[in-house]
Amino acid sequence: MQGDSTAPEAPLGRMLLLGGPRHPSVLPPIQLFLVTIALACTAALIGYVNGTPEDAVLTGAVALLGGYMAANVGANDVANSVGPLVGARALPLGAALLLAAGAEIAGALLAGDHIVGRIAFRIVDPDMVRDPTGFVFGMAAALAGAALWVNAANLLHAPISTTHAIIGGIVGVGLFALGVHAINWGEIVAITLGWFVSPVASGLVAIVILAFIKREMLSVQDKVRAARTWIPILVAAMSALFTLFLINKGLGNLWQPTKPVLVTTVLAASIATLALAGPYIRRTSMGLANRPQTVRKLFRVPLIAAAAFLAFAHGANDIANIAGPMTAILHVQATSDLAIAPGIPLWIFLVGALGLAFGLLLFGSPMVRIVAMRITKINPVRAYSVAMATAATVTMASWIDLPVSTTQIAVGAIFGIGIYREFRARKDAEKAVLQEGAKLKRRRLLIRRGDVARILIAWAVTFPAAALISGALFALVSFLLDL
Repeated sequence: MQGDSTAPEAPLGRMLLLGGPRHPSVLPPIQLFLVTIALACTAALIGYVNGTPEDAVLTGAVALLGGYMAANVGANDVANSVGPLVGARALPLGAALLLAAGAEIAGALLAGDHIVGRIAFRIVDPDMVRDPTGFVFGMAAALAGAALWVNAANLLHAPISTTHAIIGGIVGVGLFALGVHAINWGEIVAITLGWFVSPVASGLVAIVILAFIKREMLSVQDKVRAARTWIPILVAAMSALFTLFLINKGLGNLWQPTKPVLVTTVLAASIATLALAGPYIRRTSMGLANRPQTVRKLFRVPLIAAAAFLAFAHGANDIANIAGPMTAILHVQATSDLAIAPGIPLWIFLVGALGLAFGLLLFGSPMVRIVAMRITKINPVRAYSVAMATAATVTMASWIDLPVSTTQIAVGAIFGIGIYREFRARKDAEKAVLQEGAKLKRRRLLIRRGDVARILIAWAVTFPAAALISGALFALVSFLLDL
């Protein structure tokens, strides 16, 4: 009997719910061809409905380009929220993907950033941008170059910052079209500072949280009692951080409360969460054994909520990377006005939100596995530490207005967990040598060096790679159209 070599292929929906095949990074050719045709037809319909007769082709092309970028962002960036959840086995891969897809769509549609053109005009001096046609094709080249690089990163299974990719694309076009003096290098320095500071900060925060949990819950004699005391407090703290994160980064365009109202809202969320979490933890822990596995089990539901919050916030924040350039292109093409557009049309939000979900569901599982399993081993306690560190670091950065990448912050927290695990393993081995006279074993490597090196290299080259690709695309278009 040949076993699974002759087994029929599972339907796509069933593969998603059960976790999918080992590496479902690429659809079968016929399915991929049909998906491409469907996207092209959808883009043509969007161009016909939303564009003027003269601009229908451009509108359709922008919709297709935006959908392509969104799908790549969904396949890459959403591993931030789903990866630790899957690594901790809090949810199967398929269910986690569906949860993240729904939260991404909700965040993009309910709290998406409406400040269109902010990214472009923070990077390039708006006083030097005078040619509407050049702006249209330049922004399209930046969007296409960023999308191509994110697509390449997906094929390399490297989680990168899509924000840095689109910023790199804008810089590449700006350098080619306007020169060095048109770039706001102070903004670039601030972004670069965020690249270095935020992953290190999140890694340190994750280490502190994990060390605290180990000392107060996993290393004490009565672990269940300690869990009943500390888990509700930690979950309430996480609720406060996520409330701050959502208000500052996701809901800022809908609601900007005063400081007293903000403090009251955060305290109310924390107290409400504490009131709900305390009885739930006590009820769930009844009859469970006094062992570390019980503590890990009690973190499962908080992890699911944390993943949903992170995906919602990601959809609210990063939709601007897709919808912003799309709206800017169509606004300038229609009006020749280089000022920031007043708002994003609903259909553009829909293209971006659905593209995120499409890319996540069909192409996101390999990236999720990289974050969940390939960097270091994740369990519920470690995953909680990653989620908490990500929330704390992003919230802190939002307070000081430092541009950061959620991808780098989440992966930096996972790096921190792996470093801490190796440190603890080394200390335990040295302790065994001193107490028992055992021979010191070879150092255990609890972080996959090859995967870490690939990710760090991808981080380093994202900005220049997107800049080069976008600059080359704009140079080609300029040559062909004689701009």
